[in-house]
Amino acid sequence: MSTLVYYASDVHGTERLWRKFLNAGKFFEANVLIMGGDVAGKAVLPIERTEGGYLAPRITGDRLLSEEELEDVETKIRNRGFYPYRVEPDELDALRNDPEMVSELFRSVMIEEFGRWLALAEERLSGTGIRLFVMLGNDDEPRLKDVIAASNAAVDSEEGVVDVGETFEMVSCGWSNPTPWASPREMPEERLEAHLESLILQLKDPKLGIFNFHVPPYGTTLDVAPVLDDTLKPVVKAGQIMMGPVGSKAVRAVIEKYQPALGLHGHIHESRGTTKLGRTICINPGSAYSEGVLHGALIELSAGKVQHYRLASG
Repeated sequence: MSTLVYYASDVHGTERLWRKFLNAGKFFEANVLIMGGDVAGKAVLPIERTEGGYLAPRITGDRLLSEEELEDVETKIRNRGFYPYRVEPDELDALRNDPEMVSELFRSVMIEEFGRWLALAEERLSGTGIRLFVMLGNDDEPRLKDVIAASNAAVDSEEGVVDVGETFEMVSCGWSNPTPWASPREMPEERLEAHLESLILQLKDPKLGIFNFHVPPYGTTLDVAPVLDDTLKPVVKAGQIMMGPVGSKAVRAVIEKYQPALGLHGHIHESRGTTKLGRTICINPGSAYSEGVLHGALIELSAGKVQHYRLASG
C-alpha cells in the first residue's frame, strides 16, 4: 500500500490552475491533494453596464459587449487571476472616490469566488476518495478561512494535525516571515519559530512528519528571489538582476532540529526545485500562474518513507 500526494501552491486566483489542480488527482491517480497557500486573486476587474451593452476595458478595450459575450469574458478574467464584477455606472463612480469601499468590495468578491472554487471541488471530487487539504498563504485574506470551514470538500490543514496516510502526519503554516509588501499574514521570525514549534509538538513522531510550511527554509535553492531596493525595484548590477535568499530562518531552524521526512513549500515562485536539509526532502514546485501553467509535485509515501518524488507541470 502507498499514498500518492499531489502538492501545488501559489495559484493566486487563477481559475484555470485551480481546475487543473482538482483534475490532477484523477490524472495522476493521487490519493491526496494539498494546496499550499496564496489562493486568492490580486484585484477585481469591473465590467460596466452601459447603454446598449457592457464594457470590460482591461480585457476587450472599448468594444461594447453583449449579454451573450459576458460569460466568455468573465472566464478570461478569472483565468488571468482576477475577479470579474458587473457594476452599474453610479456604483463605479462611487468606487472611484472611496478606497475603503473598493477594499470591502474586493474582500466580498474574493470570498464569493473562493466559495465557488470549493463548490467546484466538491463537484469534482465527490465519490472519488481523493482527500483535499487547503490552507491560506501569507497573501490571503484571513476571512477566507471561514470559507474553507464551510466546505464539504476541503479540510483546512492549518487547523491541527492531519493524517495523510502511511503513518505520516502533517502540520501546516501559511504565515510567512516579514516581506517588503506587508502582506496580511506575516510575523517576525522569533514568533514564527515559536508558532512552528507549537505545531510540531502535536505530532506523534516529527521524523514521520510533513511540514507543510508556505515559506521555504532560508539559504537554500528554494528561496532565491530578486534583491529589491528601497523602492521595491529589483537591484541590477552589470546588467544582471541580483538574486538572494528571502526564506525563513525559523522554518530552516525547525527542519534542521526535527528532521521531518518531508517539507512542502511555496511562496517563492522563481525557486522551483528540490533540496535536502539533513534527511529532510524539501520541495518548492514554484509558480507560473501568470502563464496559466500549473507547477506541482508528486510524492509517494509508503512503509514510513518518502519512496519517490518528482516535479510535474502542465
